[in-house]
Order: sequence, then C-alpha cells, then structure tokens
Amino acid sequence: MIVVSTLGAAAIGATLALFFVANARLKSANTASARSATVSAAAFDVRAAVVAIDVALQQVVEEYDAKNLAQWRRASRSWEAPATALERAAAASNDRQEQRARALRDEIRSYIDDYGEPVVGIAKVSPAAVRSSVAHTEGTIRLDQIITDTDAVARNSAVIAADRSGAAGRLADQATIAGIVALVLTPVLLILLGLWLARVVADPLRQTVAAASEVAAGNFDVRLNERRRDEFGELAHVFNAMTESLSVSRSELIERADSLERSERHKSELISMVSHEVRTPLASVLGFTRLLLERDLPEADRRRYLGIVDAEATRLAALVSDFLDARLIEEGRFSLRREPFDLRSLVREQAEVTLGHDESHELELELPDRPLEIDGDRARLAQVVGNVLSNAVKYSPDGGTITVGAAEDHGHARVWIADQGTGIPPEHRGQLFQPFYRGDAAAAGIPGTGLGLAVSRRIVEAHDGRIGFDPLDRGTRFWFDLPLEAAANGRR
Repeated sequence: MIVVSTLGAAAIGATLALFFVANARLKSANTASARSATVSAAAFDVRAAVVAIDVALQQVVEEYDAKNLAQWRRASRSWEAPATALERAAAASNDRQEQRARALRDEIRSYIDDYGEPVVGIAKVSPAAVRSSVAHTEGTIRLDQIITDTDAVARNSAVIAADRSGAAGRLADQATIAGIVALVLTPVLLILLGLWLARVVADPLRQTVAAASEVAAGNFDVRLNERRRDEFGELAHVFNAMTESLSVSRSELIERADSLERSERHKSELISMVSHEVRTPLASVLGFTRLLLERDLPEADRRRYLGIVDAEATRLAALVSDFLDARLIEEGRFSLRREPFDLRSLVREQAEVTLGHDESHELELELPDRPLEIDGDRARLAQVVGNVLSNAVKYSPDGGTITVGAAEDHGHARVWIADQGTGIPPEHRGQLFQPFYRGDAAAAGIPGTGLGLAVSRRIVEAHDGRIGFDPLDRGTRFWFDLPLEAAANGRR
C-alpha cells in the first residue's frame, strides 16, 4: 500500500509540477512578449527620431536659416531619450540586444557628429557643395544603416519573444497531454488499487473475522495462513498462537474437569467402600468382643473368637494404613528409610505369610540361589509385595497356582507375581494404578480400597524403579524392577 500510494502521489506530483513549470514558462513568455513590445515601441521612437533628424538636416541643406537651424538642433537632441529607453528595454531582454542598442546609439551619435554637423557647417558656407550627390549618398547610406539596425533590434526582440512563446506553448501542450493522461489513468489506477486491496486486505480480513467467529463458537483448531510477509502474516502468527494456547487451556480444563469428576466419583466410591469395608470388620470386632465380655465361654471358643477379633482388627489397620499412605502421596510427604537388605528373603517371607495358610491356592517360588541385595525401605517394599500378593489371591477366587519369583536382570532386581485369575479387561488397564480405581471389582464383590497398586507404584518409583503388568492367557503377571547398584552405593 505504501508503494502504490507513493507511486500515485509521485504521478500526481509530477503532473502538477509540469503544470507549474508550464505556467511559469507562459508567464515568462508573456513577459518576453511585453518586453518585445517595449523594445519595438522604443525602436519605432528611435527610428522616428532618426527620420526627424534627417528631415531637419535636409531642410538646413535646402535653406540655411535660423528657423531650420533651430529645428536641426532640436532634432539632433530628441533621439537621446528614445535611444536610452531602447537600451534599457534591450538590456532587460538579453546581453546581445543590449549590445545592439548601444551600437545603434553610437551609430546615431556618429551620424550626427561625423556627418550631420559637418554638413550643417558646409551648408552655411557653401550650400551648393552640400547638395552634391556624394554628400547626399553618404547620408543616405548612414541613415539606411541606422534604420536597418533599428529594425534588427526590434525584429530580434520579436524573435526571442516568439521562441519563448513557442517553447511555453509546447510545454503547455505537454502539460495538457499529461493532465489528460492522468485524468484517464487515475480512475483506472484507483479501480486496480481497489481490486488489489480487496484481494490483499479484504479477503484476509474476512478470513480473520471468520476464524475469530469459529473461535468464539468454541472451535480452537482453526488456523490462519502464516506464509504472508505483511501485517496479516504477523496477525495470523499471533492468532494461531492464541488458538493453540486456548486449545491447550481447553484441553487442560477438560482434563482437570475429568480429573475432578473422577475424584468425585472416587470419593463416592470411597465412601461406599469405607462404609462396606470398615463396617464388616468393625461389626465383627464389636460383636465378638461383646460376646467375650458377656459370656463365660470355653477356652477353645474363646481363643477362636479372639483370633477372629485379631484378624478383623488387622484388616482395619491395613485399611487405615492404606488411607494414610494415599494421603501422604497426595501431600507429597512420602519418605523412605533406606538400608541394605536381601530382596530375595523379603519375597520369600511375604509369599509364605500370605499363602502359607491358603488352602485354595498353590505357591510356586522361583528364587535365585544367591542374595539380591538392594538399598531400600524394607517395610515399604514388603508392603508392595504384600499388596500384589493379596491382589493375586483376591482376583483368582477359583484358586490355582500363584507363582512368585525374583531374579537379576541387567543390573536390576526383578520381582514378579503371576496368578491364574480373572485377568484385567483392556478397558481397565490404563487406569489400574490410579488411586481408588477398582474397575469391575466392586460389582464382582471383590473387597478392597483401590489404593494398593497406587501406593505400590509410588513406593517403587521412590526407589528409582518401575512397576507394571503383563496379561496372560489365564490371569495376570505383575512385576517391578529395582536397581541393584543402590546396595553397592549404600555400602560405600
């Protein structure tokens, strides 16, 4: 737009400048014409004065008397004023004309001084002598030359004025043609400029408005063309950055809303779960405790009831521990007490504790012959193994073999626990380690809080390890890896 506007302004400026120059030339031509007229008038006056001098001289030659002599004296002085005026007018024209006017003055003076005055003197003494053809011829030659030079001054002045008038006329014609061309081209250029603006400005503007309307309607995936190298290109870049930011913000808001929705759902499930999981063992503890207090029971029944109370209290303690661990994880206050120990012995102990008295499942151990020493929190890692083993028992209600193993794998200690249970449906695998997520377990009547795997993952990751699972044809195999070099670092 700046280039087009500059070109248009330059064209208009050039046309106006041409008109101004033509006007100045016309004024100069008019001035030259006026000066030519002045020179011509002055030259005519000089010529008339010279003729008057010649007439007075001829009268003196014809009859020398006081009257004719006085007329000669007046005529011989009358040419001065016209000659001076001619010289001034010629000087205003150019130097050449001024020189001609001065030469003409000298010729007139010479005619009077060198010819006229001697003729008057001779006429006084010998009138017959001055009437001779020689004297008359000399005067005629001089007079004709003066008249010729006078006419030449006037004619040259007229030529100069005519040349200037012609040049001014030609320039005026050029200015007229330029003005006509400008008048014709200006509407065409304005139409072309309008079409260009419609394509370069209006179309991108309409596209920007349409894109802004899409954004206002909630479509943050709309993008503008950034390949332009002008203000619209910069606007498109900023607009696209804005829409990308809005899209990211919307995704974050949607994710946060989904997270809040899941959290609310988990809370509802937690309330339902707590009311179910806590009520049952608490009812058992209260019922059997009251029975022991109110009745005098045989020793065998008493010990059996106390065992039930102990088991249900342990179950309540485990629930409380899971809740506390979940809270510590959410608050970021989860800490470890590291010490070197043999992971192989921990796995063996937890397997025997969990499955030692389970008659519906068979235990199969796959442990190495030498210790797997790591540097970690033994109690927390025992909690991980216990959680996974407990899940293996709960999610294989029909029994079967539970395989527990450990081995060294490329500088890591890997522990795995495989069951022959119900397995994990594909739609639940992505959220399995989320707090309070239980999938279809609640509907299937499988007890639990949904916190075991979430806490286990946090414990393993705190040890710089990783945890996962592999679906099997029948059942699932959970595993976790821990670095072995931590034990060596701890010993050093």
